[in-house]
Amino acid sequence: MIQLPFLFGLSILEKLAAPMAPIFIGQTGSQLFLTDEEPEKSPLLLRMASDCEDGKFISALGTFRCRIVYANICYDHMVGWRTSSIRRETELIEPSTRSLDGYKHVVHVVHCPAVSSDGPHFHPEATRAKEAVQNEPTTQNTLEYHDILEEEMIRGLQQLSWRKVDINFQSALFPFFAHNNIHVKSEWLHNAGAGVVCHVIDSIKEQETEDTFYACSSCDSTHEF
Repeated sequence: MIQLPFLFGLSILEKLAAPMAPIFIGQTGSQLFLTDEEPEKSPLLLRMASDCEDGKFISALGTFRCRIVYANICYDHMVGWRTSSIRRETELIEPSTRSLDGYKHVVHVVHCPAVSSDGPHFHPEATRAKEAVQNEPTTQNTLEYHDILEEEMIRGLQQLSWRKVDINFQSALFPFFAHNNIHVKSEWLHNAGAGVVCHVIDSIKEQETEDTFYACSSCDSTHEF
């Protein structure tokens, strides 16, 4: 199931979350819980894992030379590790607490090549599951529906290669601030994420260096021709 740590795994909260979310945050609530649109139409988040009539989402992502996701292993109350790192449960690695040299709390970096597939689909089974969740949500049918769509979204997004950077704030002074630490929302309160920001900066510099190298190589080839 798509991970929502702030529900604490309580079935009563999971049951109430989907129908209540639109009341508090409008259409965004329906989109986050995959219940937007009519039952027979795929939710926005699934469409954004593909190219469809609404936009060439995957093609747009594919135009970037490098795609990087930063994911909190633990203590993120908003987004679970599996969801933020675009992994299945079986693809999660053994968590580490040892930081990489020069990047405190950055514990693992891996390059994941593209996985060939025909992209995500919204099957009749998903339509029936969505209708059930919209009309009479229960913990069971919500789990089943989210499992179906999670697999399809992963298949869609994994059509592209990704660099995945795992972050672990377990040793930080305030580990429960992980969701805000990872991007240093407040310089004085969330400065545990400084090492993550340094990693982002160096990753951008690395890409700029590679772009310059490719440009120079292209110019040299043109002159030789």
